[in-house]
Amino acid sequence: MRRPIKLTSAPEGFEYYRVCDPEGVCHVVRGMHNVQRLIAQMPELIVTKMPSHWSAEAAA
Repeated sequence: MRRPIKLTSAPEGFEYYRVCDPEGVCHVVRGMHNVQRLIAQMPELIVTKMPSHWSAEAAA
């Protein structure tokens, strides 16, 4: 039996973002610093901030 998932707000710096390339391949990245690093390397990426109740554990 699965245990319930506790929904909490992420602390500053641990927000989750969906980062997609122009072909539609998406990845989830944690933290704005990591997103900024990716955007510097590939400015064509599209970034969407995940809702505060979303967590990587819930998606697994």
